Amino acid sequence: MMDSTSIVLLVVTASISFAIGRAIMHFRKKKQTANKQLLAELAAKTARNAPPGPPSNNKSKRKREQQEQVARSQADQKR
Repeated sequence: MMDSTSIVLLVVTASISFAIGRAIMHFRKKKQTANKQLLAELAAKTARNAPPGPPSNNKSKRKREQQEQVARSQADQKR
């Protein structure tokens, strides 16, 4: 049988190990979410800065695309 000091030592080491593991997982998850947010921002920025596609043959659609492009460029200049 194990005497009481070894049982206490076992419980203390197990709880310390568990706490360290939880802390590591917490900071790992925090870092992953920060990286996901950064990648999402970069993807959005890349999509905004992408060159426009070829102009449409539809006159009203082409006019709407030109208006959106002008609005985007004005919004970028305000920043």
